[in-house]
Amino acid sequence: MALLIIEHSERTGSDRLGMRLRNDGHSLQVVRVHLGEKLPENLQEIDGIVTCGGPQPPDCDEPWVEPELALLKAADEAQIPILGICLGCQLLARALGGKVSPLPNPEIGWFDVTLSPTGREHPLFAGQPWCGPTFQWHHWQVETLPVDAVILASSRQCKAQAWMRGINTFAVQYHPECERSTVTDWIKDDSRTLHEYSIDAQTIEDDSDRFFPDYIRLSDRFFDCVSQILMPMSSRLSRQRV
Repeated sequence: MALLIIEHSERTGSDRLGMRLRNDGHSLQVVRVHLGEKLPENLQEIDGIVTCGGPQPPDCDEPWVEPELALLKAADEAQIPILGICLGCQLLARALGGKVSPLPNPEIGWFDVTLSPTGREHPLFAGQPWCGPTFQWHHWQVETLPVDAVILASSRQCKAQAWMRGINTFAVQYHPECERSTVTDWIKDDSRTLHEYSIDAQTIEDDSDRFFPDYIRLSDRFFDCVSQILMPMSSRLSRQRV
């Protein structure tokens, strides 16, 4: 039994989150759909899913999109733990009947995110500040949540920065998984967007130097909760014995 990691780009994998899950003893099945690797046809050997970010718009017609949407919907119905990150957040919303749309102005760089009253009390966000800077790189948003989903965090421009449905399905619009080098890499890779929206690359670099020590500490704390609360080894082992 394994945790399924769905990657959509060479530049946006599970990164530090994947390393943490592996170090905690989880078996990871990484499927790189952008390279043509096939998703599982069913969920029989899957204990949880992390669907990662990517440069694609969530309404793109890549051949992997419909199979991924179907798999995420089936996992939610089966109450298999799911975490969507950035593009994965948007695809998860689509899979469950939500609506996505372009942002008038992209959130690229560091933006304050505020936990909702529900988010402040939720164990997955234990030890997180009620309001603080998070690293963002997205042009799209979840405009309308799926039925029965609940907002956990918002920013000024993007209401659905974190949300949940039930007790096993979660998504974050921001990026908790990055290395410091990722920021510089994305700046170089997406220079056209920075120029188009007059976003200063040096400001992002300077903010990253300032915020990254706390970012590492707080995202590691979030990974603790993902590994031990959302996708705990104890639940996986008990299912294997059945």
